[in-house]
Amino acid sequence: MKYYSTSQPDVKVSMREAVTACVPQRGGLYMPDSLPRVPAAFVHNSGNMGLREIAYATTNVFMGSDISSAAIKAVVDNALSFDIPLANIGDGLYVLELFHGPTNVFKDIGARFLSGFLESLNPHDGTKLNVLVSTTGNTGLAVADAFGGKEDINVFILFPHGVVSRADTIRMKAAGDNICPIEIGGTIDNCKAIVAAAFADAELREKMLITTANSTNFARLMPQVALFFYGLGRLERQGLKASETDVAVPSGNLGMLTSGLMAKRIGLQCNRLIAGCNANNSFDRFVRTGDFHQESTIATYARLMDMSSPSNMPRLMALCGGSLDQLRNDIASATVNDDQIIRTIRETFDKTGYIADPHTAVAIASLDSRVDKSRLALVMSTASPSKSPEVMKLALGENYVDNGSATDIQSLNNTRIDKLAPTYPAFKKYLLSHQ
Repeated sequence: MKYYSTSQPDVKVSMREAVTACVPQRGGLYMPDSLPRVPAAFVHNSGNMGLREIAYATTNVFMGSDISSAAIKAVVDNALSFDIPLANIGDGLYVLELFHGPTNVFKDIGARFLSGFLESLNPHDGTKLNVLVSTTGNTGLAVADAFGGKEDINVFILFPHGVVSRADTIRMKAAGDNICPIEIGGTIDNCKAIVAAAFADAELREKMLITTANSTNFARLMPQVALFFYGLGRLERQGLKASETDVAVPSGNLGMLTSGLMAKRIGLQCNRLIAGCNANNSFDRFVRTGDFHQESTIATYARLMDMSSPSNMPRLMALCGGSLDQLRNDIASATVNDDQIIRTIRETFDKTGYIADPHTAVAIASLDSRVDKSRLALVMSTASPSKSPEVMKLALGENYVDNGSATDIQSLNNTRIDKLAPTYPAFKKYLLSHQ
């Protein structure tokens, strides 16, 4: 299967190059040249299928004949080896919990898939593959867990100063000698700009093989498509109508939202996708006004979504043929502020006993923007409450008990985490020194 560049549609590459080179040299992002629809029988029967079985079918849509079904099965089996429960919290609201992987965020799914997929492609042939990542925390820890100890792969994880806890940075470092966490003296947008500059540096790419584990790498999105079929299939199995269900998605970098729209394009039956944004709401402003501009990133209670320039915008627009009207037909959006996050966590718990983390709360609150609030709704829950203990305690007080996985890091307290200025030359020097 061929993949094209969203900035130059006539530039087409193999699936292997799209995943390993990751981003086109002249900007844009890679997308499949075609999106074949899955058989109607598959959609009809998805309620009776397991998640892995669904993922085999949906992932093959993006492969063509480039990789064997047996190889894909092995990658999917490893990536989706944990439970993804569906919770009914009443009043026609269901929550699909995507955070039961090893690091308690949905990014475990894409990171584990990408790790196995790169190994199956064997792109480096003995040459070191360098994986670059920018993160506000969840992606970095998931990638470190998925790639830790991999031979011939080095991982460089860039995160802003003051955003990732000391414990999580140590856990990243402890994942393997091939994992290099780097604290950048700036914002997540600085981190993203540094990674983008690396991919635009032709001289660097001649010297080394680089890719990314961020959602700019299309392979990160592949397994997420299956989650939408699985969640809505589970509703169908209970006698509910998926075609009348709204799907609310916490939306920061827009990777999960893009996966949901791709699912619709290949045959998913649902009503509208609803993008729940925090105060870093450049996407919501764009949907409402047609004006997209980047503002300074601000810290919110839904910190894992704190970014003002979502990378997957070009893919969403490509899926809509560049039409804002088509985007609005498929996707609604809403902005949820910190006060609403706290109120939603409290009200959800008081009414149902369900404990929603801040990011899930953004998605739940976004449903209030609907004209018809009586429709069924499925919320994609992307992180465990244990990832935001301070916010949970603020919202629920003594009603919240942190059951997150406690890791003994006492023996690692002397671990040194590298720090760099928020400039590309500083990072390039660092990267070259680690080859």
